[in-house]
Amino acid sequence: MLFVGIDLHTNCFTCCYLDKSGGKRLETFDLKAEGLQRFFATLTKDTHVLVEATINTFAFVERFQDLVAQVVIANTHKLKIISFTDKKTDKVDAEKLARVIKTQVLSGEQQASPVMIPSHLVQNLRSLFSTYQLLRKQIVSTKNRIHSLFAQNLMPFTKKYIFGKNSRALLREIAMEPTLSYQINFLFDELEHLEWKTDQFVEKILVTAHPFIHEIEILTSMSGTSTFTAAAIMADIETVARFPNAKAFTSYLRSTPRIESSNTKTIIKSTNKSGRKLSIVLLSQSLNHFRNADPFLKAWNNRLCEFKRKGVVRMGLCRKAFTQIYQMLKKDEPHRYSNTILHNKKMNEYRMFLRSYGISGLFEQKKGA
Repeated sequence: MLFVGIDLHTNCFTCCYLDKSGGKRLETFDLKAEGLQRFFATLTKDTHVLVEATINTFAFVERFQDLVAQVVIANTHKLKIISFTDKKTDKVDAEKLARVIKTQVLSGEQQASPVMIPSHLVQNLRSLFSTYQLLRKQIVSTKNRIHSLFAQNLMPFTKKYIFGKNSRALLREIAMEPTLSYQINFLFDELEHLEWKTDQFVEKILVTAHPFIHEIEILTSMSGTSTFTAAAIMADIETVARFPNAKAFTSYLRSTPRIESSNTKTIIKSTNKSGRKLSIVLLSQSLNHFRNADPFLKAWNNRLCEFKRKGVVRMGLCRKAFTQIYQMLKKDEPHRYSNTILHNKKMNEYRMFLRSYGISGLFEQKKGA
């Protein structure tokens, strides 16, 4: 039986091999075809591997997971053992990972929280959403620069006016100093191009997410949840069956605070950082719709706002939204306060959009089943 800890980088990886008798061997491989083949030759069906989750871990593990007995991808935020040392090198980290997987296998007690390898569909969706968020940041940065240029030159227009569809052409025609005019027109061109590309990206995401149409139909029954937000939620979780309860679900989606308790003292800290944050970023933008659709939730919100900070109440509202989403997906039923007319409109528009891309057999077959 062999235990391997891997410290993975973008161009190479260091392995520590431990056996049951205490033998140790360290070796570094390049992330190239030759280096991978040398690494694969060291593996057997009796090998247990532990590697930390990083940007290229999933693609790396898929190359050799069938060659070994077990591969555990450790959650970086929950595996702090490699940072508890004054000496931190690739070889030291790899050895610590190897000792963790050895202890876990021989004792039968979980030492490292595993990360599920998502399907290729979910990996593609997550990649698309990451690029979409980058485009959104570029749009915000460009808008801020345009607004600051106007402000610097004593033209204090509001952002709402500057970026309105009808006012952009008027602003381009204002008599300005040549250098300022050049910058304003250049940035407006860049902004409009980014907005067009972002719209194209949204369409690509919605097309890619079509295998989740059943889950999207359930999620969009909740007020404030668009098809785009529903696709983001499914990209984060893949399947609700992964989570044993609503608490684990909300924690994974970063809406549950960490709590430290000692004796009679309890400290509530920031939210859990070991999950994914895309869903909460998008959902928080439409929380008012979700709150106003539920009279009991609206009363709860108003009551808490009297003596708690708005940010705390808002996070609690996110947590309640995710709890309801968990129950909806688990029970395979729509939201209890669903607006049927608006919900049908959203889904009909989504189906028509998919048909425009030649995708129709999936949901038409389910409808006729």
